[in-house]
Amino acid sequence: MDFSSPKSRFLTPRILFLGLSVIAIVLCAWAGAAHYRKLAWGDVWQPIGWLLSIFFLLLAFLPRQSELAAGLKTLIKPKTAFFLFWILFFVVSHLWNFRTAPWNGDALFDESGWDLWFLKNSVIGHPYQPAWYHIVISRETLFHYYVWGFLKLFGFNILSYEAALFCLWLTTYVFTLLLVDLFFDSYVVTSVTALILNFLPFAFIYTFAGYRYPMATTLAVVSLYFLHLGFRTGSRFCLSLGGIAAGLCLESSISGKQYLLALVIAAPLYAAFYWRTLKQRATWDSLALVIYGFVAAATPILIYIVFNREAYTLYESGFVRDFWHAMRSGPFPTGIKPYTKQLWDCFFTVPGPRFFIPDILPIPLPYYWLLIPGAVLALWQKHFEIPLLATIPVIGAFIAKAIENRLLLPMPFWVVLMSFTFAGVLRLRRWPAMQILIGMLAALILLDGLVPSVRNIYGKTKSPLSIHHYAQGEVAVSRFLKHVVAGQEHPGPPHLEPDEFNRISGIPDPPYDTFICPREAYSIIHLFLHDYDDARVLSFCGGTPFYVMAEQEAWNANKRAVLSYAPGSKDLKLIWERDPKTERIIRMFQSLRDLGTEDSLSFSFGGRLRTFYVLNIPNKNIRQFQKRVSVLPATPDQTAPGAVPPQLRSLPEGVTNMFEGGRGAGKGEFDSPTAMAVDPSGNILVADTGNGRIEKFSPTGSFLTSIGQFEAPNGIAIDHTGNIYVAEIGSKHRVQKLGPDGIFIAQWAPEFYGPRRIAIGSDDSVYVVDSGHNRIVKFSPDGQVLASWGSEGSGDGQFKGFSSVAADPINNKVYVADSLNSRIQVFDSDGKFLTKWLVPEWGRPNGFEDLAIDSKTGRLYASSAHLDSVLIFDLNGNRVGALTPKPPDQLKGPSGLALADRKLYVLNMGGNRVSVIDL
Repeated sequence: MDFSSPKSRFLTPRILFLGLSVIAIVLCAWAGAAHYRKLAWGDVWQPIGWLLSIFFLLLAFLPRQSELAAGLKTLIKPKTAFFLFWILFFVVSHLWNFRTAPWNGDALFDESGWDLWFLKNSVIGHPYQPAWYHIVISRETLFHYYVWGFLKLFGFNILSYEAALFCLWLTTYVFTLLLVDLFFDSYVVTSVTALILNFLPFAFIYTFAGYRYPMATTLAVVSLYFLHLGFRTGSRFCLSLGGIAAGLCLESSISGKQYLLALVIAAPLYAAFYWRTLKQRATWDSLALVIYGFVAAATPILIYIVFNREAYTLYESGFVRDFWHAMRSGPFPTGIKPYTKQLWDCFFTVPGPRFFIPDILPIPLPYYWLLIPGAVLALWQKHFEIPLLATIPVIGAFIAKAIENRLLLPMPFWVVLMSFTFAGVLRLRRWPAMQILIGMLAALILLDGLVPSVRNIYGKTKSPLSIHHYAQGEVAVSRFLKHVVAGQEHPGPPHLEPDEFNRISGIPDPPYDTFICPREAYSIIHLFLHDYDDARVLSFCGGTPFYVMAEQEAWNANKRAVLSYAPGSKDLKLIWERDPKTERIIRMFQSLRDLGTEDSLSFSFGGRLRTFYVLNIPNKNIRQFQKRVSVLPATPDQTAPGAVPPQLRSLPEGVTNMFEGGRGAGKGEFDSPTAMAVDPSGNILVADTGNGRIEKFSPTGSFLTSIGQFEAPNGIAIDHTGNIYVAEIGSKHRVQKLGPDGIFIAQWAPEFYGPRRIAIGSDDSVYVVDSGHNRIVKFSPDGQVLASWGSEGSGDGQFKGFSSVAADPINNKVYVADSLNSRIQVFDSDGKFLTKWLVPEWGRPNGFEDLAIDSKTGRLYASSAHLDSVLIFDLNGNRVGALTPKPPDQLKGPSGLALADRKLYVLNMGGNRVSVIDL
């Protein structure tokens, strides 16, 4: 940068402040490295160095006092009043019908709930870090620190959170108008832009629903405005602000990378058309200043990436791998048809696959008549970055299977492109007749898009329940149950409270511990119960709402939570939200009410009565209660209502063709086991799902050892070298890879939702059933995703409730138990559909169907927990027969199969044992 002019009165202070800024960046980077190496001094100095580097940079180029005074005087003009009017217009329109709107302070988006929970769990009370790895994604924390300020000022409640979001969108709105005004200096064009952006349903409805992504949108618009203003006026202060905002944009969320990509692509295009300016020293000084401002603001996230590259890229790389595989599977573009259909449906189908606006398009169709000419004019006028920012995020969303919340970044730039069309109409003054004609047409198009948009928004504001993903009911349940957990056994109706995200003050510690099984509430109830150990309270339903679980999964989670509870001096309170799915489970626990007392809770919200069944167990009876729970049947339908379940009888003497088993948590005992596998030595490993472990037995059934602590292991497989693969559901949703000795090697979680069964191919490739997404995911032994196929449905290559997968090592075919479609589907090793055959006995839920292949004899064995025999097919799908064990053994809820040494091992979920059938 050129600071050699002797005329500058601020030469020495400027160099001093720049030098201090550089020192602060070095301090930030050094402290950041120390932080990730677990050196305590880095925790404090990383954020201090970061903030000082930005502060000193702005001080270095702060306008002189006379320039600041002159700038303030320029605000006293009609344009200031013009912008104040549109700001007031935005505020009034967004608060119109606020009490009856879905965003009335009684609702949260599920992803917003996780961001607020993450704020309390990983940000507050922890050393500064620009991102923290959470489940499958690195969550950037800039947004959380911003929201934290609002919560500290106005209270830890939903209304304060919505105020923070409102300010973000207001800033986006204002700077979009400023950018349009900078481009065209036209009251008409800016006013049209204000109307379109304000009443775009996509933008309006997301004003109060956002999370990290809206901050990236705000910072992108702010950065672009100051960059244009800085290059136009030569203001180094504005250029610094533009670079800093760009760095903060990257720091705010993954969509910030899309903004940077647009700038990187636009820069050489500008250089090609304005190549003469490259000869000027001022151009390079300006670019260096922008880059330095970016580095100053982005240093913490850049250091995080250096030390956590895999965690930072894991979320996006999974999408890219899946898309790349789809492009390579079959003749182009066959493989990406699901992607193109999703994008088309997102933009052009009503109702469409959109969270908040399924009934209206992200861009109303009439607006495309303004958008497309605007894009052409923007390119013609060499504003390359605007079309790039309007399209690059769309391409990113396309690769990630488009959902509208991934399209927040391009939204203001779509509207800016429309402003180019109106500005073009105003430039037709030389042809008045044409200007009037095209102007009238543009006005009609504007009204055709604007009027239905206003009607749609107004309709949404008339009912708090008009938008499902503004989860009003979940918030009400969470508020209500929080008071119960806090010690108010019969609280009043739920309502907004000043510090509802925090522990309730003024209430003594409750005399009981609580377990809750909620119907729908997920992230929101975790947020409200965070200060009461939400993981423990909600472990009663595996940490998830039971509406996404099978009845059997909820039953297993209920029993697991009770049996793992360590009694202290408190009573125990069990709460189920009433629903048809929980009625049989409640009846099972009602059979133990002689050990406690029953209660009922209820409240009305949104015209619906919410009721809860409560079972209170006094402290003196908890041990006995646990013993009685431990002998409850494996499935909740095996005991008549009101009957006390008998002890599971021990296995008959003299029976040698079944493992001893038995219900319990002791050595060799099981609790609802679901899968098993055989290692190279012939040992049998059983996924003891209810007890969260893997049990290992000799080929004769002798107990050898237990391996690991898992969360609801539902699948197990062993490769040719003895490595063990375990699929976990619950809250983990991952696959763990262990060595033959049970030592942890790695874990894989590429956006799994309910990984269940696992199969090993001839090349040790790993096939995993991702039941929540109705797909099969193929991994290499080192965890790279090689293929992924499937979706929900009944067509070829689609699945519904599928539960198992088996691989034939000889013909390299993959067989999938598509249970609710009552069939087995066959694919090649890359997921290409080959054939299918029916299994009429299947089709009932919770069958835990399994497959086992004997390649040498050409047989496929198929089981279901609803059958008392194992079905036999040849590998062409012809039914060959059925198998049962020798008496007195009989199959009871067979849930898993394994083959070894001419024996078929059958896992009995209902009987908690393993049967052995000689082949």
